[in-house]
Amino acid sequence: MKTQLILAAALLASTTVSAQSNTYFSEDNKIESKLCVLSANEGFTAARKEAALHGVYLSRFSQSILCNGEDIRDIAKKETFNKVTTTKVEVFAKDAQQETQLCMTALKQGLAPVRQKIGNLDSLKCNGQKVTDFVKRYHNAAI
Repeated sequence: MKTQLILAAALLASTTVSAQSNTYFSEDNKIESKLCVLSANEGFTAARKEAALHGVYLSRFSQSILCNGEDIRDIAKKETFNKVTTTKVEVFAKDAQQETQLCMTALKQGLAPVRQKIGNLDSLKCNGQKVTDFVKRYHNAAI
């Protein structure tokens, strides 16, 4: 009896963690459930490869397995769309030239102080880009 209570508590804890990180899990050991989880977590291609190992054919074009009433392909598409990769970018000054320092000022303080110093922003290039485009691209980067 104690073993069952410990397993139930462990399952409850993993359910809480899964809900926070959008990781799907299966409540049974059926191959269909495993494929649904794989499709949601790793994509439809991974689920197709695993299915082939078990002699199950998953079609890219027609409905084959339902996961909680939803087509396995749709679950994979939805989760792939929801997973956004973020890349951290760090910007640093390569040299102490005035143009470089103006680019760094534009990132740290915005375009107004740079405009006061040089007037026309179109004359300043940062990494080969207009300063306005440079700031739009890297405004959330670590400096």
